[in-house]
Amino acid sequence: MQRLLAFLLLFTLAFAADRLYVAPEDGVGYLKELLRSAEQEIDLALYLWTRGRLDLAEELARAKRRGVRVRVLLDERPGGEGQDPKVLEALRAAGIEVRFASPLRFAHYHIKALRTDGRLWISTGNWTRASFTRNREYSLVTDRPDWVAEFRRVFEADWEARALALDDAKLVWSPERVYSIFRPFWEGNAKRRILGLIASAEREVFIEQNGLTDEEVYDALLEAMDRGVRVRVLGSASARDSGYFGQMAGRLAEQGAEVRYLEGLKVHAKAMLVDGRVAFLGSQNFTPTALTANRELGAVIGESPALLRLKATMERDWARARPAVRPPSGAVPWHEAGRYLGQVIQVEGRVIGVKDAGGVEEEPVDPAERFVVVIPKNEAYRFPLESYVGRTLRVTGLVRAFRGRPEIVVKSPKQIEVVR
Repeated sequence: MQRLLAFLLLFTLAFAADRLYVAPEDGVGYLKELLRSAEQEIDLALYLWTRGRLDLAEELARAKRRGVRVRVLLDERPGGEGQDPKVLEALRAAGIEVRFASPLRFAHYHIKALRTDGRLWISTGNWTRASFTRNREYSLVTDRPDWVAEFRRVFEADWEARALALDDAKLVWSPERVYSIFRPFWEGNAKRRILGLIASAEREVFIEQNGLTDEEVYDALLEAMDRGVRVRVLGSASARDSGYFGQMAGRLAEQGAEVRYLEGLKVHAKAMLVDGRVAFLGSQNFTPTALTANRELGAVIGESPALLRLKATMERDWARARPAVRPPSGAVPWHEAGRYLGQVIQVEGRVIGVKDAGGVEEEPVDPAERFVVVIPKNEAYRFPLESYVGRTLRVTGLVRAFRGRPEIVVKSPKQIEVVR
């Protein structure tokens, strides 16, 4: 009996683990299996569904025929246009309950989530052909009872077009706003959770995103960089010049963030890693509308196989992506260093002096101090600082901006080469 109990416990733990699925690598097969596993209920909340994924409508029709209650709640006009009539026709022909989310409740019903009995699917991707074949998307499948119950409660409220307090939500819900018709309460927590994650970073914030326009997120990332946190931002090559991503990413790069653009896949993902130990993923772009006006859903996950796979995929994407500005082939003069914010390069210049700048030693490289080399005070004893004055040096390191001025922080004498 003890062996049997142990086996059942191990099975339960394995089944309960969060699983991360990555598009396009994993395709759509796992999602069909999830729909086939339903025995009682399927609740689907979705922004966009096109005829390229009529195969998923067929899976829902099969579930309906075997006695599963299937409800589908959609945005009525995704992208300003109606839902695909072929999809709506297939759902209604199967007798599936279909409703449109109330436009009085949300700017857009931008969520991508699904419950099958006691399991929950949370995704960055819509039900389109591209989402499973040409986009970078992430989906989390979990059977955490509290998450499943919370989604069920919110879906019921959205189905009935009524407001719901989400002050203490465990998942990440948009819109975040105070709802005050009867009594004030927070409807959603997205912006607080996102800003809180950035504020908690000690080493690194790594973002892979489709949309980036929220000024509070921008300010939080600047504050993180000011306290020494590495910030990396990854988007689609096609978004380089867009107002929806590229403009704010460019502003971050000017302040010292590392920005890269991925070619070959559209980055439709909405994911963020903090210190490599906690991650956010969901339907929320980092935009004011997504965080405060749309219905959106995301989740925060800790150290787990799901997080490890997310991290590995994001790192592969980063390695394949191109920097916002291509690195130089050799040393650059100090007055061009500001072009390469967020990159590790070699800068050449003549040192005009050394000064104590409050806990650090600074070596100004030009008279106006528009570029300096910063050495932490507790490392300064390792450097022959006075011997550098008047010499031309080549300094290797990450170019960052501090108070609008480019600089390189040096912690090892190996980063400094005396040219003459």
